Amino acid sequence: MEAQARKKEKGDLLWFKIALAVLPWISLAYMKLVDWTCRKIYLNREYEDQCREKGSFTIAGFHGPCIYLAYYAARYETLIMASRSWDGDVIAACVERWGNRTCRGSSSRGGKEALAEMIDQVKEKNCVTGLAVDAPRGPARKVKMGTVILSRETGQPVLPWGFWTTRCIQFNSWDKMILPLPFGTIVMAFGKPTVVPKGLDHDEYERIRQQIEDELVATQDAAEAKVRQLKAPSNESALKPVPKETTSKTH
Repeated sequence: MEAQARKKEKGDLLWFKIALAVLPWISLAYMKLVDWTCRKIYLNREYEDQCREKGSFTIAGFHGPCIYLAYYAARYETLIMASRSWDGDVIAACVERWGNRTCRGSSSRGGKEALAEMIDQVKEKNCVTGLAVDAPRGPARKVKMGTVILSRETGQPVLPWGFWTTRCIQFNSWDKMILPLPFGTIVMAFGKPTVVPKGLDHDEYERIRQQIEDELVATQDAAEAKVRQLKAPSNESALKPVPKETTSKTH
């Protein structure tokens, strides 16, 4: 009857308890394997350096490549927004094990509260923040206004991050999420930071939102284009202008 019809709380499910206890450790070991075995190429890394030298900033990336972006963000102990869904619980547990912190919410559930928490944390601790700007349900590669609000209220510049890799599994999800595989080449791209001033009207904030979106799309496209160039036969690789790049074997 009513008791049978009522959904069991996820926290009471044994498989869910096991997943929350085990998956973060497995994910950490796996991401370390990926990081240690992959060659790294960085495009326009001076933008990251500029933001880091000036203080805290907001990381803006698309949901599709967010797995490695969240792992990379752990170097800053980034405060990342994760949804209040079941998969959001698992994701939050994993990214916290990697070294980040989380606040819970999304545009469809608890987003205003989570955004307010992020703003308070930045003002109190001057921490780096991270958003999958098209989450949780898309449309893919469309920046939502929460990114603009966060920057406006904290003064943090919005730094676009793009990521792609020569070896990955791509899922058939709305965001075409990718899981990087070991022994490949990872390309991390950075875009021009945007600072959002206070006191503008709605149209001006929409213009800035579009500006951030355009810059992030270009940044992500640059990472993917570099990977295509790396995978192309050498005799087919055209010598085209590419963003400034640096190379590293390690994290």
